[in-house]
Amino acid sequence: MERARMNSAHFTLRQLSYFVAAAKYGKIARAAAEIGISQSAVTTAVRDLEAILGVPLLERHTYGVSLTYRGHLFHQHAMKVLEAAEEAQQWPFQASLNLSGRLNIVGTHVVLGYFLLPYIQKFLSSHPNVEISVKELTRPECEEALVMGSVELGVILTSNLARPDDLETHSLDTAQRRVWVSSRSSLASHRTVSLKQLQDLPYVFLMIDEGERVLRESVRPYGFEPNVVLRTTSMEALREWIGLDLGVTIVADTVYRPWSLEGFKIERLSIAEPIPPLEIGLAWKRDTELSELAQHFANFLRQTVTRGSRGI
Repeated sequence: MERARMNSAHFTLRQLSYFVAAAKYGKIARAAAEIGISQSAVTTAVRDLEAILGVPLLERHTYGVSLTYRGHLFHQHAMKVLEAAEEAQQWPFQASLNLSGRLNIVGTHVVLGYFLLPYIQKFLSSHPNVEISVKELTRPECEEALVMGSVELGVILTSNLARPDDLETHSLDTAQRRVWVSSRSSLASHRTVSLKQLQDLPYVFLMIDEGERVLRESVRPYGFEPNVVLRTTSMEALREWIGLDLGVTIVADTVYRPWSLEGFKIERLSIAEPIPPLEIGLAWKRDTELSELAQHFANFLRQTVTRGSRGI
């Protein structure tokens, strides 16, 4: 009878918020501390949510929690619900609804595929008279377009800039680089690994946004030389390769998803050495005043990304 009552109940925004926090931080205690509530409140909220949905959302481990496959799918919907609720609260009466015009933006592969597009959709839904044109370019091409003035604003990997003296930048988000391994790997039980532990393992390079060059520069001071068995521009191929326990890789949290297309579990492990994080930011030509529309969009990103970091 109790289970029947729970399954007919509706979940609350608070339960969604606590569940998302637990998934983000990987530990109930840390999620509770970040929110500023008791650990039992988070535990109860997540368990009630699982009872309402009738499926387990989190796997409990001695070191914390992680999303189940169904939990991963539900997490995406939970994020959208919470973001919509926040928008309703933060942007109910916008004086800039009459904003109009066309804004040209450039972005790199990772930025467009894993970061920017949901924010563009939110901005356009609040500004129906605005048109945004987005062009995907390599990082050097983005810098060139901004410096030459063919485009006004870029959202790019500002941690990789080659022409920092020619551009103004503003950081929006950072993502740690971590090791990806199969859940079946002998390393999966570790929460932190050293580069030395990866030295002879089959290594996969993700060949987008200068992935190999940047990673090699980051690990060179520690003497790590990857045993490369595959280079790929396909994110799904990378996830499948790792999920099948055919190798390991180091990539930023921005592109992490815990499951491959075929449902193989992927774990991410912290790196003992202080590898620099990936940074996503705004960029525009130095000593250039942005148009009103570009300023509005830049301010929107600054405020929205800060409020809703996509930390998982």
